[in-house]
This record gives sequence, C-alpha cells and structure tokens, in this order.
Amino acid sequence: MRFINKLGMGVAAASLLLSSCTKDFEDLNTNPIVSPTTNPETLIVAAEYKLVDRDFEWFYDNYQYIMRWMQFVAQDPASSANNSLFGANSNTNGLYNDLYNIIGRYTTQIQSIVDKMSAEDKAKYQNVTAIANVLKVYAAWRVSDANGSIPYTQAWQARDSSMFTPKYDSQSSLFDVWDAQLKAAVTTLSANAAGQVTYGSSEMFYNGDAAKWAKAANVLRLKLAMRQYKRSDAKAKAIVADVIASTAGIFTSNDEEWKFISSATNFARSGNWNPDNGSAFVAAKNIVDFMYTHSDPRLRVFFKSNSYTQSVIDSLKNGGALSSGTTYNPRRYVGIPSSPDAKSNAAYSRLYSRRIYTITLGGKTSQVTYDTLSKVQTRLFDLDQDGGAGSGGQYIQPIASYAEMCFILAEFTERGVNTGGQAEEWYNKGVTASLQAYDKIGSTAKIIGYSALGAEEITTYLADPAVAYTGTLDEKLEKIGVQSFLNLFKVPQEAWASWKRTGYPKEGGILPFEPFMISGVKSTVPRRWILPIPSNTQENIPNYNTAISDMQKDGAYGQPNDLTGRVWWDMQ
Repeated sequence: MRFINKLGMGVAAASLLLSSCTKDFEDLNTNPIVSPTTNPETLIVAAEYKLVDRDFEWFYDNYQYIMRWMQFVAQDPASSANNSLFGANSNTNGLYNDLYNIIGRYTTQIQSIVDKMSAEDKAKYQNVTAIANVLKVYAAWRVSDANGSIPYTQAWQARDSSMFTPKYDSQSSLFDVWDAQLKAAVTTLSANAAGQVTYGSSEMFYNGDAAKWAKAANVLRLKLAMRQYKRSDAKAKAIVADVIASTAGIFTSNDEEWKFISSATNFARSGNWNPDNGSAFVAAKNIVDFMYTHSDPRLRVFFKSNSYTQSVIDSLKNGGALSSGTTYNPRRYVGIPSSPDAKSNAAYSRLYSRRIYTITLGGKTSQVTYDTLSKVQTRLFDLDQDGGAGSGGQYIQPIASYAEMCFILAEFTERGVNTGGQAEEWYNKGVTASLQAYDKIGSTAKIIGYSALGAEEITTYLADPAVAYTGTLDEKLEKIGVQSFLNLFKVPQEAWASWKRTGYPKEGGILPFEPFMISGVKSTVPRRWILPIPSNTQENIPNYNTAISDMQKDGAYGQPNDLTGRVWWDMQ
C-alpha cells in the first residue's frame, strides 16, 4: 500500500478527474482531454484515487443508510436531522457514475494505449494492463453488487469501436467474465516476465509489485466465489480449488492485504467525511452490548466511552446533583436501540435525552450536561475530528483484508471445500487478524487516549463462549458470520452484503439483529440500490429496459425503485 496526499496527485491526474463529470457514454469515450497518448502512470493514479476518495459515498450511502440499516449506529436523539431511514437519497450509489466516468474509463484506456504499441513494447506492459484489469473488475463488481445488471463487456468502447449504446450484462454472466479476467491477471502477474514496465510509486496500493497484486487478485476471486455460492456451489468450490492451487498464493498476513493508507495531511478531513455533518448518529445498542459483554477489544476502536467518568460522578455528588450514596458504574459504553418505536419504550427513556444537572461547588451554582450514549470514534472517518488537525493521524481503508479472506476460507472449509487448512484455524486467524488490524487503524488515526491491543486480550476473546469455535455446524457458521460482519465495520457496503448473504446478525442470534418497528409495523431492510436510468441521451433506454425486465423474471428483483428487491446473487 502507498501513502497519498489528496492534493498531491499531479496536474495531469487531477485534470482527468475534473474532466469526468458527464454521464453520457458517447462523451465518456470520446472526450479529447483523455488523450490516447496519456501515459498509464497518470491514468492509474486517477483510477485508484477515485476508489478511495469516496467522501460522498461515506456521507450518503454509509452514514445516512447502510451503517444504520446494519445497526452499527442509530440516529442521535439530539440530532434534528430527519432522514428517511428506508428511503434513498438521490446522491447514493455514486460509485456507479464514478465507474463509468473515471475508474473503468481510465483502466480501459490503459489497455487501449498498450494495444496500440508495437509487439516488442506491448510485451513489456503485461503487468501494467493486468493490474488495471484487476482494478476495473473490482470497481465493476462493487457497482453490480447492489445494482444487478450493468454495462461492462461493451462499455467504454466508443473511442475504438463507436459503441454508444452498450448492452447491460446480467450479473450471472459477469461473474464468469470477472473470474476469467482475474485468473488471467494472476497468470500474467505471477509469471512476471522479464523487462516489465512498472507503475512504481504512481500506483498507490502496492507500488506496482506484481506478486502482491497477484495475491490480491486471487483473494478477490475468493470473494466473488463466496458471493455466488448460493447460486452455484459447484462453480464457487471450483474457483476456491483453483485459487488454493495457484502458485501466486493468497494473503498470509495483514501486511499483504489490499488497503489504502493516506498521508498525514489533506485526506479524510472535514466536510463529507465528518459523520456529524448533518447525519449525526450514536452507537447502536445491540452491537455495543455484544462487544462489551464479550470483551471485544475493537469496542474502543469503533466507539467512544460516554461522559460519565469517575471524576464526573464525584463532581455531581459533591455538587449535590447526585446523592452521596451514588455508586460509579464503570461501564461507559452504551448504545441506543435501532428501532424507531423504541423511543416510546419506558425502559429506554433515559437514553433519549441528555441529562442536565444543577450543581453547586464553592458557592457557585451552574448547570452541566452529560450524555449516557456512546458516539462513534469519528476520527476513524474524519481525521480532523476531536482536534485532530495537525495530529499526524492517517486514514486506513481496507479493500480486501486478510481477516476477511480467513473468514471466507473458514466458511468454505465448513462447507466441505479443501482450503489447505482447518476451519477453526482459519477462523482463529481471522479473528486475531481483525483485532490486530483495527488496533492498527485506531492507533494510526491517533484516536485520543487509545490503548494498544494486548496479546492477552486476543486470548481472552477467543476463549469467550460466544466467540470460541465450538458448537454445531449452524452455530459455527453463525460465529463466522458475526465475526466477519464485525470485521467489516470500516467497509459498510461489504457488511451489508455479508448480512444479505449469510443472514447474520439475525434476530435472536449471538449478536441480535433488532427488528425495525415503525408505528408498530416491521419494516423491511433495503437490499439494493435503484439502477440509474441512462441520462443525457435516451439512446440506451431500450437496453436499460431490457435489463430491468430480465432481472424481474425470477420475481425477486421487484419494481425498479424497490430497494427491498434482490439482485441475482442475493438468493433467498
């Protein structure tokens, strides 16, 4: 991985981003600003940068919706925001446009530039195009994951073949296309032919290291295999077998995982990165209760402790606001229910308002306000929070983590696939890796008062009955599902997908999922975005309509604007 300064991309790369505001396929593919002779190093910077500079996605997709749907957080009772919990702001699903405007556009252009080279030069750019293809597959898969059918095999072809009305590929066909492309990339990168041109420092994740990219592509193949498991377990198992047999290998530690680490300045600072900027939320009750009860070390990374320190309690007692017999409660992590109807439940009434105390100290009377609820560790998302400007904190964004890979392999092993290890071994490695990764994320972000992870905490957590790898097959699968879900706190769209695929957390489970009750009626949690209608030109509307019609054939997709409908992989 590489450090990147948000404002230090270079004029050429920045101009590519600024030129990419259109949504029209014809404009996207023929805009002269993206010159056919633009070098691959400039294009890869712009493409990769757009994968990580996603402040709009955090603000609209994650803060307002996905993190609430997944009950990581719930609306702060003190907030005046009135967002529709199960609606969809028009600014959500922004990666769709960024795929076509920037990421897919520039990675395709890299291939086009290389294709026009002489045979001798082209042979030197095999790794360059392979890395670009891995990036394009990842971005397209992420877009399709919550949209379904999308243009891919005919997209970005207007410049070379005048294709302005690309067909929408079905998700089922795209999984085959993507796996073939990833496998080809692994073959190229692991061969690492002599004399290869490298992106070097222009490539922010692995400095163009072919061996590391080959591992990342193999892990992405595992992710795609798990995603389509319900649709074709035989195909998924075959992919796993092929990856395990690959000489390129897979991740062996957190050091090898695919992630982004920012510089200490000018990235993830204020604006839309700020979780409290118009969409304030607090910790959700069930996740806090689970993590606190089972001594999960990630609790102090995910959430802040509340206001009631020992000194605060002593001050309130000395000031006459609390009786002298009041005892200090050392539990300072408290969440609020996710269900809107819980507000009318008397058992939770104390959580819905901050306490204002009148105290008299030294002959002076004053009022002080304290909150029982825990906030999220906002500096994980916005490095300027809690006085973080100039702190030297750095932002870490996992893309494909070692821990996630371990949980995938643990589940496949339990389902009878030879993964080269035992399910318990993969599971324990996954839990350990996740605790260590979040320890690194927290310390690197310079969370105030953060205490480093201790080895004994890992041992204690793995031995907890709700965590230890014991029980029936269903109980073990639930433990894998819950731990994988918790590991994806910093990757909300993946947590959403994990919940859709596994059903964990579930109502009444180890980590209980709270039914969303609104005016006594149970609401259905959304499962996809609304597939964007082609804009600027109506020429591709027929292909769009065909895609919608095809997705509706199995009855699960629903109407185009039905967020509770299901895309192909999300099989009941």
